[in-house]
Amino acid sequence: MSEHGGLLHNMSAPPRSLVKYAGLSGLLDSPTPGAAGVKNSVMSGYRRHGRSVRFTLREDLQGATVLELLHALGDTTQDGTQSSVNRRLITLINRRAKTLPLPDGCAVIKSQEYHQVLWDDPLSALAILSKSTDNVWLRSKSPSIHLALQRSSISLLIPLAFVGLLLEQHP
Repeated sequence: MSEHGGLLHNMSAPPRSLVKYAGLSGLLDSPTPGAAGVKNSVMSGYRRHGRSVRFTLREDLQGATVLELLHALGDTTQDGTQSSVNRRLITLINRRAKTLPLPDGCAVIKSQEYHQVLWDDPLSALAILSKSTDNVWLRSKSPSIHLALQRSSISLLIPLAFVGLLLEQHP
């Protein structure tokens, strides 16, 4: 007699967990006093619930090698294995991610030209692009340099609680 038979029926199937951020999307159609709803633009909802900030990697660095990225960041070291070169870049990216006045996680939104660019340096762009998925940026995520170089820009929705920190650095 097996007491665990019901638990083992799906042992050969891979887990199918999906985390989806849709916290603000419902607010766009919610009724507001004196109005039928906020349907005029997605941007109106973002202004109420945060600030859109765009991070863009310069065109000359899109598709660059790790060594070319390090040179663009001021690291002129020529020696080292591929592994050590990758570790140097990852260390720089993680350091920069720790210094950005952002929450530990932010929603990734569709990047638009009108979203303000507060940090235009390549390291800040790499810190965001390499630690983002299609839906979320996570400070503690391991950087994916390959993925970062496939993207040109990403916009984050910065929550209102952090907008004050942004304005202190970029009035």
